[in-house]
Amino acid sequence: MNRANAFFISKKFWIISCCILAFLVLLFVFMPIKKTLTFQDLYSGEILAYVPIEEGQSFQLEYTHSIHRSTVIDTYKIISDNRIQQTTLQYEDMAIGMPSGALFEEETFVEKDGKYFIENMNRVFPSINLSTSQVVVSHKLNVRNNQYELHEYIAPGSFITIEVRKLTIFQLMKGVNMNG
Repeated sequence: MNRANAFFISKKFWIISCCILAFLVLLFVFMPIKKTLTFQDLYSGEILAYVPIEEGQSFQLEYTHSIHRSTVIDTYKIISDNRIQQTTLQYEDMAIGMPSGALFEEETFVEKDGKYFIENMNRVFPSINLSTSQVVVSHKLNVRNNQYELHEYIAPGSFITIEVRKLTIFQLMKGVNMNG
């Protein structure tokens, strides 16, 4: 083999190797890898914030009711197929906008320490749409013994969708990780 052919084969090998490497890097950067609870703008779909989460893990959305100014806590659990199951509703006042008892047969209504609970809920959602309060800025996410105030990540008065999604490395770098 002469020197020109060896140079051509060597150059061809490096070009193919670089193309394969570039393809693998792009695949790695844009392949969904991390399951997260995402907070997205309802209209644009832009990811505003996220927190890592796993199947079977619970989280709570806590807020102050806009009419009677008492705390409401919705408890959810991540179930299969990235769905969200509401398991418990806790509130302090049966005034306007709050239930006076369990709504479905399998649910139970309990009063403990001056608070009301609807337990054994099995309401399953692919996502949750939420309008963050701009009157009483109070929406909080409670997950893994941490509390995140949504107004620190999402503008008050925003319309958002909360859903479980696997994010790519690119999305993870671009988004706002509530968990640090």
